[in-house]
Amino acid sequence: MEPTAASPASPAAPHEPPHVYRNNDGYDASVEQEIPRTLATTHPTSIPTADDDDSDFDDIFDDDDSLLGPDGEPDLARNYNRQKPLHTNLQKPTANTTHNVDDQISALSRHAAKIRLDDVKDTQTRDKDKADRATNEQVLDQRTRMILYQMINRGVVSEVHGAISTGKEANVYGAVATADDGDQQTQTHRAVKVYKTAILSFKDRERYITGEHRFKAGADKGNSRKMVKLWAEKEFRNLRRIHTAGIACPEPIQLKLHVLVMDFLGDKRGWAYPRLRDANIPAEEAEQTWSNLYVQLLGIMRRLYQVCKLVHADLSEYNILYHNQQLYIIDVSQSVEHDHPRSLEFLRMDIKNTGDFFRRQGVNTLADRVVFDFIIAPKGPVEEPSLREAIDELYTSQEAAAGDDNDAARQEVDNEVFRQQYIPQTLEQVYDIEKDAETIGHGEGDKLVYRNLLADQVVLPKTADDKVSEGDESGEGAAIDSDDDSETDSGDESRFEKGTPRGKRFEDKDDKKARKQATKEAKSEKRKEKMPKHLKKRLVATTSRKKH
Repeated sequence: MEPTAASPASPAAPHEPPHVYRNNDGYDASVEQEIPRTLATTHPTSIPTADDDDSDFDDIFDDDDSLLGPDGEPDLARNYNRQKPLHTNLQKPTANTTHNVDDQISALSRHAAKIRLDDVKDTQTRDKDKADRATNEQVLDQRTRMILYQMINRGVVSEVHGAISTGKEANVYGAVATADDGDQQTQTHRAVKVYKTAILSFKDRERYITGEHRFKAGADKGNSRKMVKLWAEKEFRNLRRIHTAGIACPEPIQLKLHVLVMDFLGDKRGWAYPRLRDANIPAEEAEQTWSNLYVQLLGIMRRLYQVCKLVHADLSEYNILYHNQQLYIIDVSQSVEHDHPRSLEFLRMDIKNTGDFFRRQGVNTLADRVVFDFIIAPKGPVEEPSLREAIDELYTSQEAAAGDDNDAARQEVDNEVFRQQYIPQTLEQVYDIEKDAETIGHGEGDKLVYRNLLADQVVLPKTADDKVSEGDESGEGAAIDSDDDSETDSGDESRFEKGTPRGKRFEDKDDKKARKQATKEAKSEKRKEKMPKHLKKRLVATTSRKKH
């Protein structure tokens, strides 16, 4: 008797799994099978990939650190060439390219001894923690170190030393760049500004970026790295624009992601210039020096607005350096364009902060409204010495307007009113047009805070020559003589009389006859010089035979 095959339902039959798994292919989808519940509920994006750990350094080794033109704006040609491979049919290599990044990291690690920070922690026990990704206090994360190694390898800087200053958004470190001049080497001091990738300490950056045409794409608030990169690029552009205008500031040298290398403002020994708040000015020269510095700062603010088309937006004694009777503008990452929706509000804040500081130093400052009008006035000088002469005229006008001892108190009240006043950026933002029109009608248009948006002939009061002499508005009353009234009425009505219509339809008969006669004579003279028709035909025929 032959043995019979065991049926699938038989208990002696071997157990077959309800799903088929093949190496490198996964589960076979050609057959109907049951997928385990643990695998069926797993989202594809939640499965970790091998590229997550190696993607932190991909953007560091991209050659996109010099895509800005000399004016601080994007270099369109280089951007196009950089993106050109994206529009071709070149396929991405299938080989593992992470070894290239590993090789570059290993090659750059030999510069580790050239970063000599006093308070830097050399070892960190936490891996992939937020503290490892952030530039907090004096600690440089691994990404920042790789960027510094790359700059050292390229010769931008030779060594990075201790911190010069620490702030809420960035730390500034001292650095040295060594250049070979024949047989000897010369050292140049540099400043390296490292922006903190953890933006928890400075959350209001968006108000400086939103509304500016240079950053139409806005900022990704959910991605701190992109936010900080955008912020660093903003300061690089602003510094380049200010330095090109001839205003004293650190010259930007190179930008890579969130690391900015710029010129060092200090002496040859590496000591940075003090802030204006910490300036050591002798007591016997304090009064004159502070007055000169105040006038100098007013000129800088006007040149920033008129030449650079920028508003600092955070100008105070903490963001100005002082050395040898000269002021240096720093920290312009938050500076905005003059057409920014909140530029005038930021400018008013700068005027308040700087004015309060110089008043504490005993300087006779100008009223905030006077300074505001001086800075935004489109007409006027922007270069020395005419700029200082214009400021002296403002002081002369203020002294002439001062009548009693209560002038200081009156100025303080005016400043407080101006600081709380609404400043429209455009005429569409004016919310009480009728009231302002009445103010202009009374000849007080110069008092409007947005007077620079209006034409001069509208704002300035009318002179005697510009006034229209009308009976009721002249102030002299009505004339008694009826003849004068009739002459005045006829003169007024003559302004509305229509002139002679143009065109041949409205032409006078005699003029029309003379015009026709002149046209006939002109045609008759032209016919006298005309070639006879038979001669013209003969000439044409002769010419055509010669060609054949």
